[in-house]
Amino acid sequence: MIIQFCLFVPAKVQAQLEQSHRLEIPVNSSRSELFEVFTLGNSGLLSLIRGDENFGNRNENWEFTRYDTSLSPIWKMSFKLDFRFIPVMAYQGEHFGYWLFAQPDTDHFLFLQVNFSDGAVETYKGNLLSGIDVNQFKVIGSKALVAGYHRSRPVVLVHSFFDHTTRVLPGLYEKNTELNNVDINERDGIINVITYAYRKKNCVFEIKTYSYEGKMLKKTSLSDPRNSLISGQIVPLNADDSYLIGNYSVGCTPYSQGLYITHIADNEPESPSFIEFSELQNFFNYMKPKRRERVMERIGKRKSMGKENRFRYRLLVHELIQTDDEIVLVAEVYYPNQRAGSPMVTNGITRPYYARSLEGYRYTHAIVCGFDRNGKFKWDNCIPIKDLTSFELQEMVQLTPVNDYFILAYPQEGTIHTEVIDRNKVVVENEKFKISAKSESDKVLNNENAYLAPWYGQYFLAYGMQRVGPSSIGQGREVFYINKLTYKTENISKAENRDVKDMPR
Repeated sequence: MIIQFCLFVPAKVQAQLEQSHRLEIPVNSSRSELFEVFTLGNSGLLSLIRGDENFGNRNENWEFTRYDTSLSPIWKMSFKLDFRFIPVMAYQGEHFGYWLFAQPDTDHFLFLQVNFSDGAVETYKGNLLSGIDVNQFKVIGSKALVAGYHRSRPVVLVHSFFDHTTRVLPGLYEKNTELNNVDINERDGIINVITYAYRKKNCVFEIKTYSYEGKMLKKTSLSDPRNSLISGQIVPLNADDSYLIGNYSVGCTPYSQGLYITHIADNEPESPSFIEFSELQNFFNYMKPKRRERVMERIGKRKSMGKENRFRYRLLVHELIQTDDEIVLVAEVYYPNQRAGSPMVTNGITRPYYARSLEGYRYTHAIVCGFDRNGKFKWDNCIPIKDLTSFELQEMVQLTPVNDYFILAYPQEGTIHTEVIDRNKVVVENEKFKISAKSESDKVLNNENAYLAPWYGQYFLAYGMQRVGPSSIGQGREVFYINKLTYKTENISKAENRDVKDMPR
């Protein structure tokens, strides 16, 4: 972060990330294992270990364990997954966790429901639709929503756990249409399906609203002669009044030009307010000072000449964070990581160009933007991300409100990077903290698959795979770790960048 572009709060520095508890689960080297963690707020967390059964048994063992906030176990439960089914997707509700399984080349699906309070399990079977490519799975009440594509057309299925019936939501099975989001409003029993369609050289953004029973209630179309909405999230105010917030492009492209917000009342959307990236105070702060200065000069020059500034950024927009008086948007800016491969060979002829293969994604920075409850854009900030890549496109930067601040953090190679902001002010610049082993006599020898998640209050969860041991000479032992981290915000103020250091135990 460049000091000349940031404002700071005068006070003494005492900002620190602390490692208060750590859980280490030994990895069984004799079988294949997968580990997952689901945060449950101040009710603790749920861990899942998936592993092969004993030799000769093709079923997979799923072991669930719920822990309290001090990482002590509360209950443990095992589920044997029929080898004929494969896991597709999970959904976390308030009181239950749900897992969707499919039997390949059939229309047979299986739903697993786990009660967070006591580990009680229920399973439901259903026949949905053969050949569906699932990309979203949610549960509202006693009904599962399974969304995806069938023969390249979008489809949303509603399956009842009680009577095992399946219904297809009407009005979605259209050509040149993409599913953007399936939004559920459990309070009012409403399902909103947001789609993006290319029609007659125009991009049309639509919200189709359905009742809990699957009946279409209304359709809201949003279009602009110059800009195309790429994504959208609904912030309901009441049954007939809401905001839609997302990012937009110029023309029908996936490259973002900026953000927008629009008010929808009585099924009629107002003209969106568009916020170009160049209008954000801190969007380009991830750049080095000279480069940022050149970019801002070029933007100002084009504006003075009456020319538009065109941007080509890919955004991964997180689920909106809502407080009593604010709506906060977090999004990472990323690029597909590609490399040149071997020369293309067609019919025995070597072509003078090279195939490019996708090798994950590279992140440059994350933006944070705040809107008030009247839908007005108020502030923005950003956190630079250096040399962070991921094989899967996933949310890396986590944001947690603590007192009057927002803590931004992301994991990288066994290190947690943090930044503290007060709306458009950076009050603690980038700090780095190493994730330590549980025993003081152990050292972390290797890190992989590190993840970070906001938990409750000022607490984070860091988890992943590490190899630990008393000496760097030996191979050590492989463990799946879960760390409870807390960020102390007392007397926060401007802080200088610090060297990587061990996190206090």
